[in-house]
Amino acid sequence: MPLTYLSPPADYREKERLYLEVRNREGRVLTDEALKQLPEVNAPAALAREWRWRKRTYERFDAYLNRHYPDRLVRVLDLGCGNGWMSNLLAMNQLRSVTAVDLNETELEQGSRVFRRHNLQFAFGDALQGALPENSFEVIVLAASVQYFPDLRELVAALRRLLAANGSIHFLDSHFYKNESERDAARQRSFTYYQGLGVPEMGKFYHHHLWQEARELGAVNLNGRPDVYLLQRLGRLAPFPWLRLV
Repeated sequence: MPLTYLSPPADYREKERLYLEVRNREGRVLTDEALKQLPEVNAPAALAREWRWRKRTYERFDAYLNRHYPDRLVRVLDLGCGNGWMSNLLAMNQLRSVTAVDLNETELEQGSRVFRRHNLQFAFGDALQGALPENSFEVIVLAASVQYFPDLRELVAALRRLLAANGSIHFLDSHFYKNESERDAARQRSFTYYQGLGVPEMGKFYHHHLWQEARELGAVNLNGRPDVYLLQRLGRLAPFPWLRLV
């Protein structure tokens, strides 16, 4: 299906330009053929390890959906979907209706061109500005994207309005910091990193959230088990929480 516009792209050009410049310098802007292969990649060691983690995160999330929605249609919102690689894999299950949303028009256009499924819709939209219909999704997932939202409380409030009855929100593959000191140090590392890339302006669009704030909002860490912790320490799983909110 063609890309749907729920928000005016012109309002978000600066952020998209900076974000794409960063991705290009990091080697993350992919050809259509490379996109089709994700999460399998031919990449330098650091990126290859990241994609092994992201593949395993997807597999675990896919298994979670299969357990909780084994025999009925489930509407999934993949918010901050980027090029839509995970949206496409989620939509391989015909019992899922997947809406892939971002503010990155370039990668959304690529995803909508490369991945064509009747149960997968790509949309340009700002979830914080009422672009999406309320009470419409049983599952909302943000994979490696919560850091692009400045205010966690505002985000969760907006997402809860989008949830259908008994729905859930999932934050995957993103840091949540233990305290303000740890968060401030990470914020400085991010600014230093973007300066080193030659795109210092991107620092104002990359945000750092506290675990305590997520917990106050009702988050539960599904990775908070000894067996998962061991696999994270061994490098088999990504070293991030899997936060679920209802």
